[in-house]
Amino acid sequence: MGRGLVSVVFLSVLAGALSLPVTSRANDLAVIPLTAEQLKGIVPFAAVVQRNWKNWSQDNQTVSKLDLIAQMASPAYRGEDAAALVALEIYLKKNPPVDLAGAAAINDPKIIERYYRNVLKLRQAKRVLFANGQPTFELLQQGPVGDCYFFSASGWMARNRPAEVMNAITRLDDGRFRVRFANGDQATVTAPTDAELAINDSDSTLQDGLWMSVLEKATGTIQARSYSKSAAIPDPTVAIDTAGIPIGSVVKRWTGREVKMYHLGARVQRDQVRRALIRMQERKSLATSLLLHRPPAKLAYDHVYAIMGFDPETDAVTIWNPWGTDFTPRGPSGPENGYARKKGIFALSFDEFVSFYSYLAIEQN
Repeated sequence: MGRGLVSVVFLSVLAGALSLPVTSRANDLAVIPLTAEQLKGIVPFAAVVQRNWKNWSQDNQTVSKLDLIAQMASPAYRGEDAAALVALEIYLKKNPPVDLAGAAAINDPKIIERYYRNVLKLRQAKRVLFANGQPTFELLQQGPVGDCYFFSASGWMARNRPAEVMNAITRLDDGRFRVRFANGDQATVTAPTDAELAINDSDSTLQDGLWMSVLEKATGTIQARSYSKSAAIPDPTVAIDTAGIPIGSVVKRWTGREVKMYHLGARVQRDQVRRALIRMQERKSLATSLLLHRPPAKLAYDHVYAIMGFDPETDAVTIWNPWGTDFTPRGPSGPENGYARKKGIFALSFDEFVSFYSYLAIEQN
């Protein structure tokens, strides 16, 4: 369901938090084709590559993926230049370094389409911190970078504790942002560049402003201090796309409280988990859950979800998939046909939840 980014899966529970793989947003809905009118006036990808090559290559014969990532924090690349930089970096994920002739000759339809869509996304982005005065949960959709472990918890906070999200970000006089989470983790970052917006954030999320982008850039900066895989990536926004980030650590980062981890699946203690979900509902606690392996149901796996509620009378668990999409199954909502969802929110039974999902992290308050 992701992009095959997971090479190592850590399954041990350490310091009350589970290490996990990351999952990017898959293309679970049909993409609306671009029209000639939308593409009108956009400079072709090859021409943009040619006009930027000297800067991108730093006078070397070829460029690699890391060469391009290292330049994404530069505000010098805007619009088409940033979109082409990102499209070429994506191409290089699965291809060796290229020279100018090879880069300009790229004709992979997915890469070219990604370039055009990123140009349009950047043109339409709302370049203020909170475009609607405060976080708008309904606009949140995880982008192509694999940060479901952070996006799911942040979306829950946006819906249930928006003031705390707003208080976490301070704009400084020099244009930078200081981000301070409840557990004390903090970082001061420059405003997200066009390349950082293009590589990570969805069109919908950027209609709500730059606040999620700022949080993601700060998170990458914070994680690079502790995780060698994040530190090896030369851009803080890209650095959030890293395997091995504990889901419990993100719950603790947002709340400043301890986190209780629960095994689900074959090792589940059903009564214990049910009581924990009841307490979560009563106390309005932040909780996320990892679905690690492919379940006997149409659900994204290697993926982290937010738990939005639990009804002990009906035993229904309400969950948010951070892809934030709508889905109507062809037949009854359930494991076989998929679960009906609106803005990523769907419900399944307690039995299905503890059977399909792998781990649960709940804020202790």
